[in-house]
Amino acid sequence: GLIFDRYGDPLVGNRPAFNVEFITEDAPHPEQVLAELSKIVGVEPHILRARTVGSKKRRRFEPKILLKDVSRDVVAKVAAQRYNLPGVVINVEPTREYLYGDTAAHVLGYIREITNKQLENPDFAGYRYGDLVGQYGVEAKLERLLQGQRGVQYVIVDAKGNRIGESSFQREQPGNNVTLTLDLAVQKAADDALKDKKGAIVAMDPNTGEILALSSAPRFDPNMFASELSASAWNDLVGGPERRMSDRALQGTFPPGSIFKIFMSIAAISEGVVGLSEHFNCPGYLNFGGRNFKCHKKEGHGSVDHYDALVQSCDVFYYSVGNRLGVDRIHQYASLFGFGEKSGIDLLEESQGLIPSTAWKKKAFKKPEMQKWYPGETLSVAIGQGAVTTTPIQIVRGVSAVVNGGKLLTPFVVKRVESHDGRVLEQFDQSQHSKKLDVSDKILEIVKKDMVGVVNDPRGTGKKSKVREDLNITVGGKTGTAQVVSLELTGKHHAFNDHAWFVGYAPAEKPEVVVVALVENGGHGGATSAPLVKSVFEAFFDSRRPGVRPGVNQK
Repeated sequence: GLIFDRYGDPLVGNRPAFNVEFITEDAPHPEQVLAELSKIVGVEPHILRARTVGSKKRRRFEPKILLKDVSRDVVAKVAAQRYNLPGVVINVEPTREYLYGDTAAHVLGYIREITNKQLENPDFAGYRYGDLVGQYGVEAKLERLLQGQRGVQYVIVDAKGNRIGESSFQREQPGNNVTLTLDLAVQKAADDALKDKKGAIVAMDPNTGEILALSSAPRFDPNMFASELSASAWNDLVGGPERRMSDRALQGTFPPGSIFKIFMSIAAISEGVVGLSEHFNCPGYLNFGGRNFKCHKKEGHGSVDHYDALVQSCDVFYYSVGNRLGVDRIHQYASLFGFGEKSGIDLLEESQGLIPSTAWKKKAFKKPEMQKWYPGETLSVAIGQGAVTTTPIQIVRGVSAVVNGGKLLTPFVVKRVESHDGRVLEQFDQSQHSKKLDVSDKILEIVKKDMVGVVNDPRGTGKKSKVREDLNITVGGKTGTAQVVSLELTGKHHAFNDHAWFVGYAPAEKPEVVVVALVENGGHGGATSAPLVKSVFEAFFDSRRPGVRPGVNQK
């Protein structure tokens, strides 16, 4: 089956692939044939031989693939020598074509030959050796819906097993087509924004949970799985330094840094530990337990209330808030917005992150002295550091709940499944799984206004996320700079640099999209990640102009 974006633009199709195959029963002297073929195609005979005996499940007269997806030049050379190659045939079969290369690779996934382990799994009943099946992403999640039914050719043989004719065949059945929630224009903008970076970008409709873009970098090109893939190439994909197969948007866990302050503000105002007109003095540090906890602004922010604190991302304000709340109330509110749990997105693998609590620490450590929660640890948690870890999908989900009026949604990427002749088989809508949070609408509005200040106040840390003036759209958001190692080591090696976050929503008056960007070791969120979110916003709003679909038809 084919895979489309939300507007019907094809993302995944099929193309003809030429395979060189071998029917050993039709070759009087198989070893001689393989030796001759080796000279023509430039592949060692022992490699070809190994591919003829790789499966005990092979049926008589069933061709065995020797070379997959060969060039037309190889096809011509083999065809010209057919009289010297009894049993060797060129077969054409459809193979996957990912039309935009590595675009949305971690969402789409890839197909590859079924494994022996899968063949033993009851979930793959009816499959057989050599079948191509989804191994990752939507391809794997919807394998049964996308996979058609093979045709069968009936062959007549004599008593000795020699083929003497063909009787009939059973026609194949096409697979079903899948429409995703992705917006190709927005997805391409997200992928382009992460060029030459490690990180993730997620864009979601905060009113429905539909994922408009889900990008992880570095990526891989799913087309590479259509032909032979060497062991070294596979190992580089899975375990290389770039970790290309790792979906950082769903599986990467990172400290959220100052993005966590959004939820700290909601907790503080909801619990009444901070008054709306209350001010705190920030001299550049907070002395607590005989230790100075530093603010990111060395000279301090002076007198700040909740608005000033979020706009300027004042650490001292949130140290004080965290101390008043305590770690267990922080855990309570963070959990309310979906942190510390999987989002439930309809893809295969997802990390759940961690929001610490006193109960967690008692369970996590064996030694009594390690089980105790110390007040100083709460201060680090309050600014999204310490033991706190989140995923980008959790950030976009949690912020969506803030800006949509308190609905915690289940994100999803599959919108519709149709038969090859256009009948709708399944229509997906996750809105019925939303959960209304017990948080005051008034408080959510207060925090949303503070987030608008982050981007639009002259003192704000997120000014670089503002979109072009001609769009006439107001953005709200929050920067985050998450420390990776101690301050003494930061900057001494790229891997020690801070992670850069930015999450934004727009339009501020009636949000249509929430976007989060993470750049691993990218430094300051306002400088590095805010411009990436800006570019995704602009692609989103540009694509909604009448008659405009920028970049969609450019492969």
